[in-house]
Amino acid sequence: MRPLLKKTLLLLFVACTLGVLALVVFPGLKYEIYRRLPPDIRWDISYAVTDKFVVGMVYFVERGDQLLMVRHTYQDKWALPGGWVERHESFEESARRELNEELSVHLDDFEVLEVNKVPRSGIINIAIRGRLQDEEVAIRDSEIFGYRFFDLDKLPDNVIYTHKPYIQRYLQEHARRSQAGGIPDAISPEVPGIELPESEVPEGDTETGESAGADNPAP
Repeated sequence: MRPLLKKTLLLLFVACTLGVLALVVFPGLKYEIYRRLPPDIRWDISYAVTDKFVVGMVYFVERGDQLLMVRHTYQDKWALPGGWVERHESFEESARRELNEELSVHLDDFEVLEVNKVPRSGIINIAIRGRLQDEEVAIRDSEIFGYRFFDLDKLPDNVIYTHKPYIQRYLQEHARRSQAGGIPDAISPEVPGIELPESEVPEGDTETGESAGADNPAP
């Protein structure tokens, strides 16, 4: 039995060695083999050998000239609603799913604003904007402490630092479109934001927005 095992291992070694030599001598051979593989196997190979990225989303939910912002239980600053893209989802499908799951929010006038690679990380963030579709806004996610709609010219200063650049670019683009007449007058439902009383604001919050709280760089 052992001699047969040795012979089998030797044949496998020789076959692998010859295969590697063939790929070295004929570099185009590997592409020809790859081309003839079934699509599912080609996808698995491509997925295994390429860099991986996690795709995050930040959402600009508009109500007229107001913007929806949320407070999370683990942060003492305001943030844009956010989420992650699941496998096989489009950007729009992911946005609609996340916003519905977290805030029962539905959007019209959906638009991708920017795609941004987060430096020194395997994260790509997608900024999405849309207008509030109906009156229903209800917190469904236990990690969201509260929400408010802010006038665009009265956005809070105490915003997590990772979202500030997105908000700045959003405001610049909004101002540009307004001057160009590219933003139609919106008929927006009156949705009351949750005014967070001082007694319910997470400890460490200040009027100036300076806080020792953690700024998690997640969407």
